Amino acid sequence: MENNIKNTIQIPSMVRVKDLAESLNLPVARVIKELIKNNIYTTINEEIDYETAAIIAEDLGYQTAIQTNSLEKIKEPGPVKVREAEKASNLKLSPRPPVIAVMGHVDHGKTSLLDYIRKANVAGGEAGGITQNIGAYQIQYKDHPITFIDTPGHAAFQSMRARGARLTDLAILVIAADDGVKPQTKEAINHIKSAKIPMIVAINKIDKKEARVDKVKQELAREDVQIEEWGGNVPVDEVSAKTGQGIEELLKTIIVMAEMEDLKAPDTGTPLGTIIESHLSPKRGPEASVLVQSGVFKIGDAIVATSTPGKIKRMEDYRGQIIKQAGPSTPIKIIGFGKVPEVGSIVQGKEESLIAHGKSTPAAQKLLALINEKALNPKIKKLNLIIKAGTEGSREAILENLAKMQFAEVAPYIIQEGVGNITESDILKSHITGAKLIGFKLEVTPVAKKLAKQLGVQINTYEIIYELIDAVKEGLEEILEPEEEEMELGKMEVLAIFRTEKGKMIAGGKVTEGVIQKYSRIRVQREGKIIGEGSLAELQSAKQKVQEVKNGQECGIKFLGDTKLAIGDILEFYKIEKKKKTL
Repeated sequence: MENNIKNTIQIPSMVRVKDLAESLNLPVARVIKELIKNNIYTTINEEIDYETAAIIAEDLGYQTAIQTNSLEKIKEPGPVKVREAEKASNLKLSPRPPVIAVMGHVDHGKTSLLDYIRKANVAGGEAGGITQNIGAYQIQYKDHPITFIDTPGHAAFQSMRARGARLTDLAILVIAADDGVKPQTKEAINHIKSAKIPMIVAINKIDKKEARVDKVKQELAREDVQIEEWGGNVPVDEVSAKTGQGIEELLKTIIVMAEMEDLKAPDTGTPLGTIIESHLSPKRGPEASVLVQSGVFKIGDAIVATSTPGKIKRMEDYRGQIIKQAGPSTPIKIIGFGKVPEVGSIVQGKEESLIAHGKSTPAAQKLLALINEKALNPKIKKLNLIIKAGTEGSREAILENLAKMQFAEVAPYIIQEGVGNITESDILKSHITGAKLIGFKLEVTPVAKKLAKQLGVQINTYEIIYELIDAVKEGLEEILEPEEEEMELGKMEVLAIFRTEKGKMIAGGKVTEGVIQKYSRIRVQREGKIIGEGSLAELQSAKQKVQEVKNGQECGIKFLGDTKLAIGDILEFYKIEKKKKTL
């Protein structure tokens, strides 16, 4: 409990978690964490009673009183417009488990961490029941299912993302406390940022004597990973996959972040998923591991993955047990494809409308192959597209113009294209892949419009072809790697050293040039030579925490880095600014 009791707040007899957070003027995540500490697991829109709310509020430093006004504020039980859209589109969005990818350097304990979690928390307690590896599995923690992508290799993860597969809702970045940020760690950070998914940092191996947690945090700051402890939004959990220390807290963090994301998916309509592994079994023929992302796959369903058709003859869960159906966020193995489908391709239920839209002329097929061939270079960043045209002539005109695009760093990649109006199926594909949905001289069905609004999918339609091509070019510019430019800020002379700890120091000084800003990078100059680097974690002036200090003012700083500061050192402060490129 905080030392200073704040003003009394009034709480009604029943209150939504979201509204309680607003009353406390705190982030919802903070309130949910406090609830979980008390073994209460709720979503942001669920209601709790006054007694529970009062305990949580008091734990957070507030006094409470029950709201006596009989005309209590009416709480809307969720967005009415969304429910109307669900009804109109005949699709219901239901909560689904989060899908987690665990990434990091090769020897930092990703597999050990997953093994510990799996053995302790596998659904049904049947850790020994997992007889096969299908690339993913589910655990059950406090009645919350969580799906893990089983330690994807960076190349596989990048390949899936390049093909349009947006598999994960959350990434856990594993870093060994005795080794720190390594090249593969940086690569993983870039993948996570490119996928635009939330991140949790798990600092592993904290049981080792060589563990240096502060050093890891400093190195993360240099990679622009802003952790919660230093005012950012990336939570950090210190764990040991060997002893199990901190694993419980890590799972609680996953649940809190999943609740904040409010993950939902249609559990009706055309089933769609992504192939995460595939191979040819000598006994059973082509097998494919699939992560279901929308709808429900059932035994006997006709399916297609890109140009590979099939029919589900057998479906198994991650334990190898036969199942009859599988819904969103469920990892399954499907047997029934005519040939081995490609990893990263979208698999979907086969409908007449989809079959019709999938047909194309030899000319269109040749242009499509030419466009996507350019995007196969692993050094090129890809803009994923779903393209629909009103007529065959329009389709070929679009493909001809896209085939002419020649850029060194980026290229369009067409996940799917076809002729016909934009339908519900196109919206779902755009939603699960993150692909830009483009239509030319066509209509958008009323159901598709409502579903797009419901899922937050943007539909881009055009009547003039050069406007469509310009829009694709703008999309390519958005994914270009920005140019980095160093921006000098100011200098400070060190006048006093107040505290020295491992990996950090508290020092005082005077700004002699420009300004210095919180979270900036620092070069340490001694006798005219640069002897080391670090970063600025905290800045104070007149005993108050501030964001910047100007020329001529004195200040105190928290310096993060291995270099030992000395009185008389000149600290040079700078930032790395990223500037957008254009084509």
